[in-house]
Amino acid sequence: MPSRATSTGGVDTQELSRGLRDTLDLRIRPVALAFVSAKPEGIDAFEGEVPSSCAFWRRAEEKVFFAPAAAHMNCAIGAMTMGFSMSEEQQNHLMALVGQMGEIGYVDPAEAANIPSVPGEKEGIVYGPLEEFPIEPDVVLAWVSGRGAMLLDEATGASRWTPELAGLATFGRPSCAAVAVAVRASAPAFSVGCSGMRIFTGIDPDLNLAILPRDILTDLPERLAATQRANEQMAEYYTEQKERFASAAS
Repeated sequence: MPSRATSTGGVDTQELSRGLRDTLDLRIRPVALAFVSAKPEGIDAFEGEVPSSCAFWRRAEEKVFFAPAAAHMNCAIGAMTMGFSMSEEQQNHLMALVGQMGEIGYVDPAEAANIPSVPGEKEGIVYGPLEEFPIEPDVVLAWVSGRGAMLLDEATGASRWTPELAGLATFGRPSCAAVAVAVRASAPAFSVGCSGMRIFTGIDPDLNLAILPRDILTDLPERLAATQRANEQMAEYYTEQKERFASAAS
């Protein structure tokens, strides 16, 4: 499998991975997902079981693999947000789970109808490290700090002052639903996570998830680099400002 993949959409995954890791100071390799109608040739199929769809995100840091729809069914909510067809039994399990969440006050039962899913027919998902991803990624996932989220927010234009004041969309439970939001809107999304995601992924408590859809990936390294330079210049100004007032107070 090639270590570098340049997609038909012009995304150099190696350059993008390097840009994300350098400018955002990522502690964990960014990963890519592609929703596919069949297992691509040359990509190994996942064997075994995982407790949730989000558990695949951490496994994707290690290698490229294909996970069929059936491998996602241990988490009914994750299977739904990823947009997989579900049997009647699986749908009943999903509704029972949502009902339990409502009983303990975790969600309002009315929310269930509004949880998004990735559109389109698909038989599985290809996962893998962004820098090694061999096909066109649909989304890239990056675990970011507060500063990393700030830089992404600025680089993607989500923090611009506009009449709509849209901003970078931030979501909580279920964390996997933010993937569907990013795909459907072709816009970046940010998830502060959910209890299940944090247990199943074992992610550090100070990290949150940035979801970057395919349509914004091509020139993202350049925009991140420009944003980083601008912030470095502003940091110099703010540091001088802080020192000036500290000096005046002494």
